[in-house]
Amino acid sequence: MILSKNVADKIVSELSKIVEQHINIMDIAGVIIASTDANRIGSIHGGAVKILNEKLSELMIQSDDEYSGAKNGINLPIEFNEEIIGVIGMTGNYNQVYKYGQIIKKMTEILLLDSYMREQHMIEQKARDRFLEEWIFGRYESNYPNEFEQRAQRLGVDVKSAKRILVFSVRTMNNQQMDDQTQTAISHRIRVYLMSLKQAFLFRTATLFISVFNNLSDEEIHSIANEIESIVTKNFDCKVFIGIDSIETKDVVQSFKNANAALQLSLKTGKNINIYDALNLDLFITRMPLKDRHDFLNHLFINQTYEQIKPLIELLKVFYKENGSIEKTSEKMFIHKNTLQYRLNKITQITTYDPRKLGSAHLFMAAIMVFDSIKSDFI
Repeated sequence: MILSKNVADKIVSELSKIVEQHINIMDIAGVIIASTDANRIGSIHGGAVKILNEKLSELMIQSDDEYSGAKNGINLPIEFNEEIIGVIGMTGNYNQVYKYGQIIKKMTEILLLDSYMREQHMIEQKARDRFLEEWIFGRYESNYPNEFEQRAQRLGVDVKSAKRILVFSVRTMNNQQMDDQTQTAISHRIRVYLMSLKQAFLFRTATLFISVFNNLSDEEIHSIANEIESIVTKNFDCKVFIGIDSIETKDVVQSFKNANAALQLSLKTGKNINIYDALNLDLFITRMPLKDRHDFLNHLFINQTYEQIKPLIELLKVFYKENGSIEKTSEKMFIHKNTLQYRLNKITQITTYDPRKLGSAHLFMAAIMVFDSIKSDFI
C-alpha cells in the first residue's frame, strides 16, 4: 500500500485533536507529506530516511541539528501488512513525547487500516455497480455467460434467483432534476437502508436510481418503495417518483424497461409510486414512440394546432368524467347546454367522429391520454 498525501493529511488532522505537539508524516522517500507545521511539508526528514534505510523500530532525536530537516522528538515506522510504508514523527523533548510514541504509531496504523478498508469498499462498490449496470442494461450476460457468473459470485450478487426492479427519480419542488451532489447524498442514504435487506443493491445513472431485489411480492416491494420515499423526503427537500416492475417478468432487462415505464407514468401523473401493469393504457401510451403519439393526434384532430386542440381535450375530459351527460358537463363547465352541443359538434366536424357515440369514445379517451403524455411538446 502507498501512503498518499490525502490519507496522511487526514491522519495528522485526527491525531492533532488528541496531542498538542507537532506531528509529521513522511513517505517512503523520507519526504514530509503531511504536518501540523505547514512550512515543513515537502522537505526531507533525515531521521525518517535513517529509519527507512536501516528499518529501525524507533528513532529518538535529541537536538534539532542531529539530522537534516529533523527536529528533536520521536520518530517511528508506519507498518502495513508487515511492510514499512512511511514514518510518523512527533516534535518535542524526550520526556514529553516518548510516552506518546507507541500510542500515535498504533493510532496511525488503525486510521490507515480504516482508510484502506473504506477504499476497498468503494472499489468493490464501484465494481458491483458496473456489473449491475451491464446486467440490467443487457450488455454483458449473453456475450460472456461463464465470466458473468464468476463475476457475480465474486461480487456477492445472486443472479440465479428471480428479481424485482425498482427505479426512482428525484426532483426539486419546482420539478427540476436534482444536482449531482444531492443525488450522491441520497444514494448514500438509500444504500445504508438497503444494507438491512438481503440481496438488495442500488446503482445510479445520470438521471435514475436503480434498485435490484430478490423476488418480492407486490406488497413487500411497495413497502420498500414507501420507505425509500420517506427516507428521501425527510432528509432532502425534493419529490420522489418510483416505478416498479411486474412480478410476472423474469428477465431483468425487460424488468428494468417495465419499471422505467412505470416510473415515466409516475412522472406524468404525479402519483409517487406505480407498479407496472401491461393492461394499463396509460403505460402503453407512455411507451409509444413520441412521433407516433404526435401522428395519432394530427390524424384525429385534422389541421389543428396544440392551442386549438387543448380546449377540446379539456372539454372531453369533463364530458367523459360525467359519463357523457350533457346537463352535468354544462354545469361543471359553467356553459349553456346549447353551447356544449355546439362545441361537441365542432369536434365531430374536425375529427369526423362524434364523441357522444359509444363507438367513438375509445378514440377520444386515447386522445386525452396521448395529449397528456406529450403536453406542450405537441408539434
